[in-house]
Amino acid sequence: TSFFPSYFQVSTGAYKRQVHEVPLGKQITDPALIEKITWATWTSILGDEVIGIWPRNADKADVNCACVTHAGLNIVTGDDFGLVKLFDFPCTEKFVSGCFILI
Repeated sequence: TSFFPSYFQVSTGAYKRQVHEVPLGKQITDPALIEKITWATWTSILGDEVIGIWPRNADKADVNCACVTHAGLNIVTGDDFGLVKLFDFPCTEKFVSGCFILI
C-alpha cells in the first residue's frame, strides 16, 4: 500500500507488476506516475526497486516472498533454496549479494 492518495500493487501469476488506484481499482500504467509513488509497505518480488534481489540465472519462481522492514531500509526475501536473505532497500543494482540469515 502507499501513502495518500492510495495505490496498491500486486504481482501476477505471469510475473507482472500491476499498480492500481484505490478505491476504484483502476490500473495505473504510466511509469512516471508509478515511479513517484511513495509506498508505505512493500511485499512485492517485482519492480525496479527490487531488481537486485534476483540472483544471476534465477528462474522466475526462485524468489518467493519479500518484505521491507518498518524503517524502510532493508528488504528480506525467501527463496526456493530455503534461504532467507537481507538486502538494502531499495535494491536497484542487478545481482547484489545479500546477507544470508540462518534460521
